[in-house]
Amino acid sequence: GVWRDAIDKYGIAEAKRMLADNGMVVTGLNRAGPLVGREAARWAVLDDARRAIDQAAELSAGCLPVLPGSLPSKTKDLNAVRSQYREALAELLPHARKAGVTLALEPLHPMLAADRSCMNTMADANDLCDDLGPGIGIIVDVYHVWWDSRLEAEIKRAGKDRLVGFHVSDWLVPTRDLVFDR
Repeated sequence: GVWRDAIDKYGIAEAKRMLADNGMVVTGLNRAGPLVGREAARWAVLDDARRAIDQAAELSAGCLPVLPGSLPSKTKDLNAVRSQYREALAELLPHARKAGVTLALEPLHPMLAADRSCMNTMADANDLCDDLGPGIGIIVDVYHVWWDSRLEAEIKRAGKDRLVGFHVSDWLVPTRDLVFDR
């Protein structure tokens, strides 16, 4: 995928030209979010996510990963934060559908639940997809979900229509950095 800051560096028209000149397609535009748990006003976060959807559409990106975010500083109510994430996705989906952009959910390792992502299992992602309907898919990153005893069943549950990306990387033992030690 391509990162939004790289697109912003050149501008979307120049980025599209450079990609086309090199025969490249954008499989995903990274990223929208985090949608919850930030001190920023909700409207500002959703407005930025809508801009990301528009950029993804203009680049004909295969998907737009949407980072959930997680706990605000004064709570440990993960279920409330998950509910807020679902509400934010539901609010963004009509815009994404109209733009022809698939919002991509990527479960992250539970060690990141407090400070990066309130969505930690393939079951969480599949449940959201079932609940919210078309226009939403899943990126499987085996670094983050390898430990899940239901992983194979949840990948089958997602199926080819819902799976929009697959990252292959190993969990190292010992792991020294939960995001970058692969």
